[in-house]
Amino acid sequence: MDTPFTCANDRYRTDTRQGCPHGAGQARGSVLPAPLVTRHDTGDTLWLEYVAGGPGTVYWLMWYDATGRPRVRYSAVMDHPNLCIMLRALGHGHALPPPPAS
Repeated sequence: MDTPFTCANDRYRTDTRQGCPHGAGQARGSVLPAPLVTRHDTGDTLWLEYVAGGPGTVYWLMWYDATGRPRVRYSAVMDHPNLCIMLRALGHGHALPPPPAS
């Protein structure tokens, strides 16, 4: 089965059991209800996603093309404190998700 709008590498994958759906697809995994960035020239979108397989609640950023195929070959996983630093720096501090339950 091919699930659109998900990404994976050798150790981690997008956690499609939580979060918001991506675009028109039904696959969940996005922390926010919309992409952080949309390139108007290509239709590429940058999504903040939940990650399955990490220690605790972790996230990553993934670029997708206009058809929903991942453009990222390499990925980096971040925890909630680092996510907050990055979102504030990108001007998305208003969209901060709540800290994970301990």
